[in-house]
Amino acid sequence: MRVKRYVAENLQDAMLKVKMDMGKDAVILHTRKFKEGGFFGFFGKTMVEVTAAVEDNPISPVSQPKPTAQKVANQAQVHSFATFKEKAGGVDDERNADLQAELQEMKMLMYEMKSQMEANLDAKSLPEPLQRFHQILIDNEVEEALAAKILKGLLKTYPAEEPVEGHKLKKSLEQSMLKILRRPKPITFKKQGLHQQVVALIGPTGVGKTTTIAKLAATFSIVDKKKVALITADTYRVAAVEQLKTYGEIIGIPVNVVYTPEELRDSIGQHTDKDLILIDTAGRSHKNVAQMAELKAYLDAADATEILLVLSATTKYKDMLEIINSYSDIPLTKLVFTKLDETSTYGAILNIINKTQKHLSYVTVGQNVPDDIEIADPEKIVKMIVKER
Repeated sequence: MRVKRYVAENLQDAMLKVKMDMGKDAVILHTRKFKEGGFFGFFGKTMVEVTAAVEDNPISPVSQPKPTAQKVANQAQVHSFATFKEKAGGVDDERNADLQAELQEMKMLMYEMKSQMEANLDAKSLPEPLQRFHQILIDNEVEEALAAKILKGLLKTYPAEEPVEGHKLKKSLEQSMLKILRRPKPITFKKQGLHQQVVALIGPTGVGKTTTIAKLAATFSIVDKKKVALITADTYRVAAVEQLKTYGEIIGIPVNVVYTPEELRDSIGQHTDKDLILIDTAGRSHKNVAQMAELKAYLDAADATEILLVLSATTKYKDMLEIINSYSDIPLTKLVFTKLDETSTYGAILNIINKTQKHLSYVTVGQNVPDDIEIADPEKIVKMIVKER
């Protein structure tokens, strides 16, 4: 068997090199991203490395065919990844965790490539109004494949040979996006029976979880007159603990600090009289396997009724996908998007909802507590996406 590494600026170019050199019988063994050049690790260019293999003597036609590089690139077949998992069966836990992380990254790359290949819509062939809306979606960073799907749906409603007014097309476009976003699902309380809600907020560092949780606490305590308690497991940042304690004093609600999953479980048990318990978790690097395992231990101890993933609207869509993939083992219920006031493009929100099929819950539009948080309004988000610049 011949094994060789191929380096290119992106996955598509690397796959093309594999196919041209090894042919259709090549098998992908490994992919990774790395920085090339730069100064002491900074300012380097991101490259993609693909390790592929091919038999020196091709197998006979009656043998079981190997997955080709083209099939891997176009379809991202699940069984290709299952083969890797089987090979990893004998390695230790640490190596297996590293392999799982690599597989997650490879899945993300394959999904991205598959989406681009599926977006085979020729924008120039569209009627003029649809060409304009296509450009608006792309300018707002709506994923190419999703934009193509939406516009193809409009073509079925309004055939190219039939003239239609622009405002009707825009209305239909908005309705198509509203179907993707669906109705928001904020935190609610049962009128009868067990009514307590235990809600944990999780997410990467820097997205504004602590401020968001303070806004929610203030809204439910002051406006909705609910009994609220705050628990923070974010002990990595002293400032975050003090910040939450300050908010608690101002609002007039208790704040507990916990250092272990067991302490979290005990703390929740102390607040059986509360309507709502909000749990602030430390911002975890989604690339750190150990930190993600620790987070899962806290969530298992909390036995939360809701787990809200907090994402910043300023985060690049590719990074959002990677974050989503890293939380795949956690039963997320809803999504919160922060910092809508700090971006001018909102297509990534549509992309993520379409990708995850999770409901929006809340959005934040500033730093003021408790004013700058609101239940997500799909109509408002859609109008921000289709707004011409």
